[in-house]
Amino acid sequence: MESIKIYCIDTSALIDMKILYPQDIFSSLWKNMEKLIKQRRLISPYEVLEELRKKDDELLKWAEIHKSMFKNLDANQLEKVRDILRLFPNLVDFQKTTPDADPFVIALAMCEEQQRTLWEEQRIVVSEEKPAHPGARPKIPDVCKSYGVECISLMEFFRKENWQF
Repeated sequence: MESIKIYCIDTSALIDMKILYPQDIFSSLWKNMEKLIKQRRLISPYEVLEELRKKDDELLKWAEIHKSMFKNLDANQLEKVRDILRLFPNLVDFQKTTPDADPFVIALAMCEEQQRTLWEEQRIVVSEEKPAHPGARPKIPDVCKSYGVECISLMEFFRKENWQF
């Protein structure tokens, strides 16, 4: 039996989608994304929505319409975020007024992974961040690798879903 794939998408992936695949040209891609949201297979922490609110544009309007994809922080996620930041304190910039969503994206994927159902579920982080160079500030792929969480790019995400345009 194949597992159900649940994708936890980062701000960087959503912003890159807006830039590289505009809704007015790639409407079928955005419709596919909306289907995954309705199936509860595309999720993101509420902190990603907060990051998107820094710029009032068509991506924010799209995100507000599909607000159900953004999950509120729960106690399990908060504990994972704390754990992540203990191991990777440089993952976030504590000087920012809006919290970095990165640890919340990873924590959401990790916590959701633990909630087993009748069907096997696989939680995958979707981010356009690249692994950090040695000695540099860690990025989402570095932290995911450390925790054994799969982290893929947009193109890999499209391929996993067998989307063709």
